[in-house]
Amino acid sequence: MKRRKLSKKVAVSTPHTISNTEYWSDDGQSEVTESGYDSESFALDKEHTFTLDAHSAVKTSTQESSFLLHLEKNLSDEEVESLSKKKWKYRWEVPSLDLSNCKWVGTGDCCLKTQDMLDSSTRDVKQSLYKHWLEVCKLYGGRDFPVSKHGSFFNIFNSYRDVLHCNKKPFYLKGHGEDSNIMDAYLMHSLNHIFRSIDLVKKNDTKVAKLQETAESELLIDDVVRDRGFTRPKVLILLPIRHIALRVVKRLIQLTPQASKVNVEFMDRFLEEFGYQEDEADLDNEELKLKIGNSKSQKISKPSDYEALFGGNSDDDFMIGIKFTRKSIRFYSDFYSSDMIVASPLALREKIDKVWAKKEEDFDYLSSIEVTIVDHADVIAMQNWEHLAVVLEQSNRMPSKQHGTDIMRIRKWQLDGHARFYRQTIVLGHYVNPDINSSFNNWCVNYQGKIKSVCETHKGVLRKVLPDLRQIYERFDVGSIADIDDMRLAHFINKVFPKIKDSEEGGIMIFISSYFEFVRVRNFLKSQNASFCLLGDNTKPKDVSRARNWFIQGKHKIMLYTERLLFFRRYKIRGVRDLIIYSLPERKELYPEVVNMLEGANNSNMSCTALFSKLDWLRLERIVGTASAKRMVTSDKPVFVLC
Repeated sequence: MKRRKLSKKVAVSTPHTISNTEYWSDDGQSEVTESGYDSESFALDKEHTFTLDAHSAVKTSTQESSFLLHLEKNLSDEEVESLSKKKWKYRWEVPSLDLSNCKWVGTGDCCLKTQDMLDSSTRDVKQSLYKHWLEVCKLYGGRDFPVSKHGSFFNIFNSYRDVLHCNKKPFYLKGHGEDSNIMDAYLMHSLNHIFRSIDLVKKNDTKVAKLQETAESELLIDDVVRDRGFTRPKVLILLPIRHIALRVVKRLIQLTPQASKVNVEFMDRFLEEFGYQEDEADLDNEELKLKIGNSKSQKISKPSDYEALFGGNSDDDFMIGIKFTRKSIRFYSDFYSSDMIVASPLALREKIDKVWAKKEEDFDYLSSIEVTIVDHADVIAMQNWEHLAVVLEQSNRMPSKQHGTDIMRIRKWQLDGHARFYRQTIVLGHYVNPDINSSFNNWCVNYQGKIKSVCETHKGVLRKVLPDLRQIYERFDVGSIADIDDMRLAHFINKVFPKIKDSEEGGIMIFISSYFEFVRVRNFLKSQNASFCLLGDNTKPKDVSRARNWFIQGKHKIMLYTERLLFFRRYKIRGVRDLIIYSLPERKELYPEVVNMLEGANNSNMSCTALFSKLDWLRLERIVGTASAKRMVTSDKPVFVLC
């Protein structure tokens, strides 16, 4: 490769941190150089890299860090072509350190061969970060980092491979320890990546400045000074609601070394906008009357997991830039001068749509994202997974403008349009579904490869259902995924509806997982002039109260109830005698909740019927257990009775 010739006349920003002087513009903000990095940004750490094993921390050279090994590789045309074909083969598997019923599988060479290797393997992280992490862990009663779950997950994330881990127990389902360990690991990985990026730029600024001072005519600058992308943001964290964002960002501040957070700017504004806000529009009429009628009364109780997840600010439209300077963390920084962006998929999708509608200029701040973290992917799936899929698809595209970046310093693979092959995507959640799998397969094309967790056995949740209730599972045959919706509706029309259409007592609830299925069943019932009411995704609280009253009074015999409304509102319906689960819920914890609505009905009259096919395998095994699911899918008999 030819070496670049750089004339002395070419303007290269010289770092102000060579001296101990801080420069400020008139408006009180730090001066921004052409490179996009502040004159007050971090001074270089002397140690550069710390290598960690189970017993010690040993210094190594910067060149050995996984950060540089990942970003300094230039892909060949053959490698780019192979990656573009999106063919991934998981060639190895390793038992999970934390979950006895799960394993890790991966592409390429195995990087997690044994537990001993994980415990003793090196994990390079900046010394200041490592020391502070140990202090934080000890302060909050955690174990020593290298032998804890923090360390094992950090090692996985620090491999810079794409990661899919959708078997974690979230904090709102009493999984505080596990969830916090994983959150610590990805936040430390993000901080390590950001701090190393800033260190590298400052180091190269100093190198270029010294070469310019000593050169007589022109300089030969190697590709080592290619240290940045088109724009500054490097880490994107996607979260479903403000309450979770508050939890993540507060932990981010705790994990940042004290010297780098002397000032946390605009923290009060952040707490005000992301803290708890009760919205009475979110209460149904019964709850509102109870709240207004007796000031000492509490709202109607919801399940504990609902209170933990939605007890804070549940707004799903937010986006905030976070900038790290030499001594401060600055919230609400301009996206183009931020190091990290924390956002909801909805907010970013709205930004993208506005650009497409020419209401905004661009979203080029996504062009150089190097680490994308999707946490609580299962909650995002309950909102609208398409928003996240669009964000992944539109990330790492060539920018429409230069945005003041020194083009002489942009990495070659960025200029070649290969940034998407270098972006690490980490997807974390409580369960996996076809949408999550599809996005991980199609939009996560990191050249380093993929790692994902696979749960080998599920226990199911039937033990949480009413003990005397007989649950009838009816299997319908389906040839391909394209036919499943039509075949499910046909089975309902031919086998199920004839049993309920002439019901005189009513009390029939039809539980439906997706809005698309909800619309199809609703249209069919309309065509049959059936007596029914609706609890759909977009039903307003006042209409919900009216429908619940009609149903319990017998004015409407059938009620349609969607999983999304149950998840986000948790309305308990009284008067249910006959439950038909048109499609199994994605979230296994909702199954006993909806089935137990039969409690209080006459045992001789209540019934529960669930429809499924072999293509519902992921949902089925989470609910009935892996062993039972295998029998139900492979048996010659199409009807099963579970107690």
